Amino acid sequence: MRGFLIALTFLTRIPLPSPKVEVTSEEFNLSYRYYPLVGLVIGGVLWLLAKGLSPFFPPLALGALLLVAELMLTGGLHLDGFMDSMDGLLSARTPERILEIMKDSRVGAHASMALIGLLLLKFSLLASLAPSQFSILLLMPMLSRWVFQIGVIAFPYARTQGLGKGIHDITRWIPFLIAGALVLGVSYLLAGYAGLITWGVCVIAVTLWACKISSLLGGLTGDLYGAMIEISEVICLLVAFPFLK
Repeated sequence: MRGFLIALTFLTRIPLPSPKVEVTSEEFNLSYRYYPLVGLVIGGVLWLLAKGLSPFFPPLALGALLLVAELMLTGGLHLDGFMDSMDGLLSARTPERILEIMKDSRVGAHASMALIGLLLLKFSLLASLAPSQFSILLLMPMLSRWVFQIGVIAFPYARTQGLGKGIHDITRWIPFLIAGALVLGVSYLLAGYAGLITWGVCVIAVTLWACKISSLLGGLTGDLYGAMIEISEVICLLVAFPFLK
């Protein structure tokens, strides 16, 4: 439970009591194993909101409410990494300069354009969901918070230090594969064959993207981990949507 609560505190803005014992860096890094479970909690809140509000609001308003609810739940944690990543990757500079731009806390034009595109796409997909498709809301945050770990475990870290460095160093294949099997099973329970297809497409897409970026930069960073989560959420919506009726 302690590892789960550490992950829940880091990945969400859900108010929780402060731990009585100080969290060590090892405990924080090991809490990555509970990220998919935290994603399922986030998805559960979104699913309950969709079920409760759909009789009272039109689809466009409901889509906006779900998007805002997710942003409030997560505090935009992964969007920050997405924006930093897009600022660097879309700059068309040298690998060294890209990493410098990604580390810069200022928001550039590329980050702004990418953010608008991502949120518009996610909003339009959320607004298009029928009540029979609300199970995607459970699947999306859970799957994305597991599949990004492909980038963590299978590719080097591009910096000598950083928030993601500790997670990269401590991640192991057996817990990762066990979690992947559990996520696959839950995906099937939630969405049937659509869940299995979505799981497979997300794994392939994240692996290919991580491979491309890693070959460019010599590895990945914590910002790119966040970007993978955001991008895989949109991929999940895009893939699962046509298969769920």
